[in-house]
Amino acid sequence: MLKGQQRGQIRLSGAVVGIDGENNSLFTITVEGKTFHMQGRDLRERNQWVRILENSIRASSGYAKNGSIGTTPAQHFKQKTEEASEFLKTLVDKVKELEQLKNGERVADEKKTIDSLIAASNNLTNNVKHAIIYLQMAQARLDPNMKTEKLMFTHPDLDEKPSSRVGTVSDSTQTSSHPSSNTEKPISGIQHLDHLKPHRAESYASSDEEEFYDADEELIDLDKFENEKSGPESGDSERCTDAGIMSSDEDGYDFGDSHEDFDEIYNNAEEHDIGNVQQEHGSVLMHLLSQVSVGMDLTKVTLPTFILERRSLLEMYADFFAHPDLFIATNGIDTPEKRMISVVRYYLNAFYAARKSGVAKKPYNAILGETFRCRYTVPNSSLSGKKTESGPWPGSDEKQLTFIAEQVSHHPPISAFYAEMPSEGISFNAHIYTKSSFLGLSIGVASIGEGVLTLHNYGDEQYTITFPSGYGRSIMSTPWFEFGGKVKVECEKTGYYADIEFLTKPFFGGKPHRIQGTICREGVKKPILTVRGEWNGTMYAKPPNGDEYVFVDVKSKPEVKKECIPVMQQGKRESRRLWRHVTAALLRNRIQTATTSKRFIEQRQRQEAKERLENGEKWTPLLFETTDKEGEWMYKQKLGVRNTL
Repeated sequence: MLKGQQRGQIRLSGAVVGIDGENNSLFTITVEGKTFHMQGRDLRERNQWVRILENSIRASSGYAKNGSIGTTPAQHFKQKTEEASEFLKTLVDKVKELEQLKNGERVADEKKTIDSLIAASNNLTNNVKHAIIYLQMAQARLDPNMKTEKLMFTHPDLDEKPSSRVGTVSDSTQTSSHPSSNTEKPISGIQHLDHLKPHRAESYASSDEEEFYDADEELIDLDKFENEKSGPESGDSERCTDAGIMSSDEDGYDFGDSHEDFDEIYNNAEEHDIGNVQQEHGSVLMHLLSQVSVGMDLTKVTLPTFILERRSLLEMYADFFAHPDLFIATNGIDTPEKRMISVVRYYLNAFYAARKSGVAKKPYNAILGETFRCRYTVPNSSLSGKKTESGPWPGSDEKQLTFIAEQVSHHPPISAFYAEMPSEGISFNAHIYTKSSFLGLSIGVASIGEGVLTLHNYGDEQYTITFPSGYGRSIMSTPWFEFGGKVKVECEKTGYYADIEFLTKPFFGGKPHRIQGTICREGVKKPILTVRGEWNGTMYAKPPNGDEYVFVDVKSKPEVKKECIPVMQQGKRESRRLWRHVTAALLRNRIQTATTSKRFIEQRQRQEAKERLENGEKWTPLLFETTDKEGEWMYKQKLGVRNTL
């Protein structure tokens, strides 16, 4: 085919551009259920294509993100408000035409169909009203002197009595029933305005207090968008506005779960698929796509509650130790080579327990100062009866594996965790900074940080470990989860290291969840072991001069159940007690109640940060502290440092 000759066409209206988090040149265009795979020469050319395509798609779909060149933000918002008002006028006129059409001579079935159309049109009209309010709110933020009373609709037909329309319109969106006039009328009948008045912009950004960001900085809050669309749930508590949350005490709010056994709820770890997001939550999805760009950082985007799994991020890290027998298996091995192989075996076995369901849901974002602790008892082993006096869980048996985690920073979000078994002289200390980004058809979460496994009985022999990225795929349909990226396990003292790659599902066929890697020794060209397989299934190993054998079978034995203090005996900032209302509501599919409880937690965190800022205070973590190594957080009472067991 000649250069420059057209080879085909792809309709861009309603299309979605996606990129691969692992391949720097590939990108996709998905439209009408079909996915087209494209490739640039390099990262730079791919990004150029993605930006151009995104702008074209936004323009053709009617939600262009950026204004014209030379247009100020205030002018752009004003333009969008005017466009929305014109669209609203058109909708009102069309509804009038339908009403006139209904008044003619029609058979019963036709009248029923017209009634349905009018009802749907009225609902759409209400949604457009809300869109205008949000645009006017944004305009008001750009102009602090703008008064709420100036936020108004200008179409006189909007002041008709609701009873003159067919269909159900919620009370919260009804407009004034007074006769219309030629003067502009404020939207006094919409309850949203009571707590959306413009206010002086206050900064709680990272430059002021690095672990906190203000609610004003959020790009989009999908919880709010979802709640605007839905009415109160059956059996739910009264809906609570942000203003109500600000002035209320969570302990005095009725979440409708006083009869629940929270410990039993947390023991139920089964998660269900989200389902087809486009079919069940299409409006939320499209709202997200209209607000974000490929590659955008999602740290300040509040994702909807329905994608949450019922545990905190800190508890998810605890599940890395759900096989304590493999964690301590390295102790007692006589050669450095076999110890490295044992550490890699434990490492590869840990991910399935933490992401067992495979459901593309995310754990709760841990709040600043949140903690989680638990312990595991090694299967088929007897306890010594000797109790610990300090460490993660004082009073535990020295032959139990104890775990503690703390959210040490909120902006950026950094979690630190530590596990140990004193009788075996083994400990693990880690810190992870999670950074999420939008990839078009996927959401990627990079785990920045490292863990250090220490064998205290071998002269503090240390193994430094990094972590793979996670990906929520197919967000336009039924989401699913996979790991991706290269990780390293390295022992500087012995010279052994392992390079492992979590392979993402290729664009063109292939299987998901695969891994491949090698275990090597510095100065030796050939690897001592080659590993391949699936991280959520069976992995195989092959030495240079031997047969391949089963290295890890993650499903061969069940995970050990973690032991926790009963929920209501925990501290108020311990994960299970902190998130108990959210967890119970999610289990019962009471999404609005879960959202309300989550907002109480988030709003309290914002209020605390504001008070610290006003008092000139800085947050100090309770359990972990920074070291001389940049970005590293270390447990204060780790083995080898504390004086007692």
